[in-house]
Amino acid sequence: MPTAPRPMPLPFSWADQERHLVDHLSALIRLDTSNPPGNEIAVARHLSRELSRSGIAHEVLESEPGRANLVARLPSTGQEPPLMLLGHADVVGAQPDGWSRPPFSGEVADGRVWGRGALDMKGQIAASLLVVQLLAAHRIPLRRDVLLVVTADEEAGSRRGAYWLWENHRGLVEAEFAFNEGGGQRFATPGGPVYTVQVAEKGSARMRFTARGPGGHASVPRSESAVFTLAEALLRLRAFAPESVLHPTARRMLGTLADLHPGAGAEAIERLVREPTWARAHSLPIDPVLREFVVAGLHNTATPTVLSAGHRQNVVPVEASVVLDGRLLPGELPDRWVEEVQRAVGDRVEVSLLHGRVSHGVHDDPELLRVLGDTVAAHEPGAQILPYIIPPPRTPAPSPPRRWSDSFPPRATRTSCASSTHLMSMPGSPT
Repeated sequence: MPTAPRPMPLPFSWADQERHLVDHLSALIRLDTSNPPGNEIAVARHLSRELSRSGIAHEVLESEPGRANLVARLPSTGQEPPLMLLGHADVVGAQPDGWSRPPFSGEVADGRVWGRGALDMKGQIAASLLVVQLLAAHRIPLRRDVLLVVTADEEAGSRRGAYWLWENHRGLVEAEFAFNEGGGQRFATPGGPVYTVQVAEKGSARMRFTARGPGGHASVPRSESAVFTLAEALLRLRAFAPESVLHPTARRMLGTLADLHPGAGAEAIERLVREPTWARAHSLPIDPVLREFVVAGLHNTATPTVLSAGHRQNVVPVEASVVLDGRLLPGELPDRWVEEVQRAVGDRVEVSLLHGRVSHGVHDDPELLRVLGDTVAAHEPGAQILPYIIPPPRTPAPSPPRRWSDSFPPRATRTSCASSTHLMSMPGSPT
């Protein structure tokens, strides 16, 4: 039986590159690209200087003044379509009072790099930058072009970033594969380490509960007030156990987890596969975060986030509402999920759909997953990969069909995969 190809030997040590990676990340964090307003041009200029030092061709493309996107390309023999390392330069805003260290300091302390964007997702941009610099510096032969694409505006809908690039510079960003955020977490399990690989992203169904009731002066209690009605609906939602959906991706994930948790863990997972329920998923005796992945990977969800009611302290409001963040498995429709939630909470509140997006399916290319699995195992013997459906598409605006959490349509790429931060230990990826 033929053995799987080993990752190619590289003319450098990953351990020797750690200082460069830390320096890249620290510098990127110090550039405040909170969105709004974005100011991604600061990151684009920094990356442009670094790429120019390495002799890597690139373009900085502004959709609006200051809202910059960057596309770099390492040329290849062109035997196969390009591979993309994808990231976004903007970050969610940060209130310094809530941080133990200044959020835009990029401070290195206690073996960590501190600051807004370290995880989402300047750490991955730093790793991707180092990867292309090393490929260029050591003239590693490539069968496919490698693109570094860093976009604007992901945290607010991608209209000035990935959307704009696709609509105005499509030829620059077409690729067969993309490495993006949404995977790469390492978990220790009884059967050995496992690394997550995103192969799909859940759809969304943002909805609102609205309750109405009599108003009046707050000195007269009203048990039928809109606030109490809304609170009762939220308690019913908390008790709601939605139907479990055992998607093929979830079944494969559970099979891998069963292999990694011999004994009671495997038995509990096998019972869940035979009779999937909300309660069984929540009670799996495995790592709590992995258990959350299982729960999210088997169910549509609805989570209350923003409450609204009243304008004055001494007036009973006639209306109370809450916005909910709903997430949908591949193949599930927003309208149907809203109807199911309405049945669960009863007819004393109105459930309305604010925005919905259908998941665009699973993209688990076997060859790419094999390469990832072989490479992970080569660098950490005994390690496996865990393909899964990612719960959190965050964009608040409607998105085009896409295969990753930035908003390129599916024609742009064939699959989404592990975080490229972990490409630092994956030189055998299909380049």
